[in-house]
Amino acid sequence: MSAQGGKTPVNPQPEGISSELSLGEVISETFDLYRREFVKFVILFAIIETALGVLTALIRSAVVVPSLPAAGTPQFDSALPGYFGALVELIGLLAIITLISYPLLYGSGVKMASDEIKGEKVDIVQSVNFSLFKIPWMWAVGIVVGIIVILGFIALIVPGIILSIMFSLVIPVIIIENAGFGSMGRSRQLVGHRWGKTFVLFLIFGIIIAIAGVIVSVITGFIGGVGSTIASSILSALYLPLIPIFLAVYYYSNSVRISPPPTASFYPPPPPPGMQTWPPPASTPTPQQAQSITCPKCGALAAQDSIFCPSCGSRLRLTA
Repeated sequence: MSAQGGKTPVNPQPEGISSELSLGEVISETFDLYRREFVKFVILFAIIETALGVLTALIRSAVVVPSLPAAGTPQFDSALPGYFGALVELIGLLAIITLISYPLLYGSGVKMASDEIKGEKVDIVQSVNFSLFKIPWMWAVGIVVGIIVILGFIALIVPGIILSIMFSLVIPVIIIENAGFGSMGRSRQLVGHRWGKTFVLFLIFGIIIAIAGVIVSVITGFIGGVGSTIASSILSALYLPLIPIFLAVYYYSNSVRISPPPTASFYPPPPPPGMQTWPPPASTPTPQQAQSITCPKCGALAAQDSIFCPSCGSRLRLTA
């Protein structure tokens, strides 16, 4: 049962992914899906990233963190409260818009990628509206997962990496399966027995995103000021959609591995109870039926030389 309202998470079967994808196939399908819906993904990310860039620039211009005087001087101690007050205000405002924008951004991206994989219409507005209602669950699960992963990294580096891989698919599970805290266990089930593959895939896409980010930083570095922040947000819309698309593709790849879709039967399914096909299917009479006669009243079989029906007693022939 899901932690969300006692509902059982659904396990939709995609039309476009019918079996587990190899490492190369996951990468190929991610880029192919991005290419097919390139315009819609760029529009979604450009709008939200631009709004985020503008808000970030406005906040940084409105909240000015004063510079500290040299340590040891009388002015240093008196400037500390104002410095930390402005710093906390700046970090808090930036954290608020980040906590709202990124779950909305990646949740909507996963929803759009999932619709494309299932062969449904990809709608930006519908995906955004759907993800808005999932933000509280993404916050709640993200906080719990974040605490667990941080504790894992504090204990030892390897447990932190393992926990990060274990809960790497919670967002697509929340969006696609309508799950709550049950998304944590479901994510662990999906990546089970695929730890190495999952780590390599996240490493590959992490490197791709990092390289693209460096290129964008170099390009926008020549602009400077507020324009640099806004331009960086717009250009990031060209590569950031790869993350939610990859998450959706990898979710379905593991989902069909655990619960493969039913194969089509060679014979057509029987009609529902109470319904008959028309015309009725032809049947080959058995030897017993070929040597018998049928009672016109009750339909029972009787020997060809019978005068009365052995079931209801009705007369079958006038004379013996």
